Amino acid sequence: MKIVPIIGFLALFALTGFRAASVQSDVQLTCFRAHKATNTCHFNFTIDGAHYRYVDIGCKYSKKQDEVIKKAKEGTLALAREWKIECGSKKEGH
Repeated sequence: MKIVPIIGFLALFALTGFRAASVQSDVQLTCFRAHKATNTCHFNFTIDGAHYRYVDIGCKYSKKQDEVIKKAKEGTLALAREWKIECGSKKEGH
C-alpha cells in the first residue's frame, strides 16, 4: 500500500516539470562593500543583466571572493533581487 503514494508523488514530480537548477553562465561580481559597524559584507552581482545581492553576516567570505563567485555560478548561494548598497564611483578630486 505504500507504493501508491510513491507513484503519486513521482507522477506529480514529472508533471510539474521540475528540473535541477542550471549553472548560471553570465555571473559578474560588480561590487563588494564591507560595513565594519554592522559586521556585514555586501556583494553585488549582475547575472544576465539583472541585479542581485548577497549579504554576508560576519564577513566570512571577505577574503574568499572567488568562493562566493563560484557558489553564485553554481546556484547554491542565496541571492536577493536588487542591490541594497549602490557602489558608485569615487568622488572627483579625492
